[in-house]
Amino acid sequence: MKLTVTERREVNVKYLSLSVAVRYDDEDMPFDAPMRKGDLWDAVINLETHTVEDWPQGQTLAFDMKVCDQGRYVLLDANLKELVSLENEYVPCGLFGGSGGDYLELAIDETGKITNWLENANLSDFEDQP
Repeated sequence: MKLTVTERREVNVKYLSLSVAVRYDDEDMPFDAPMRKGDLWDAVINLETHTVEDWPQGQTLAFDMKVCDQGRYVLLDANLKELVSLENEYVPCGLFGGSGGDYLELAIDETGKITNWLENANLSDFEDQP
C-alpha cells in the first residue's frame, strides 16, 4: 500500500507572486496601469524590500478592488521557484493594508514600494498548505 505524505520543513521565502482578476474594468484599475495584463493584475513583490519587481520608475498606483476568491498567491524562493500557493483564494490577511478577504488594497509609490505594507506582516495564511 502506498501513501503520499507532505513533509514539513522550513524554507526561505523571498517573493510573493500574485495574480488577481480586475473585475470592473477601469473602475477598479486604469487599463494602462503598470503590471495590468488584460483583466489580470500580475506582480512579483520582494518580501524584504516590499517593492514590486520590474516596476516602471516614476509611476504610482493606488487601488482598492474586490477580488473575492479569484486570486492566485504564490510564495517563491530567491530563484523564483514556487514553494507554496493559494489558488482561487481570498486576499491573504496580514501582509498589506486593508482588511484582506474580498479586497486587495495597495498603494505603490514611484519607486515600486508598497507604502501600505504592514509593519508586522506575516505569512500565516500560507502555512499548512499542500
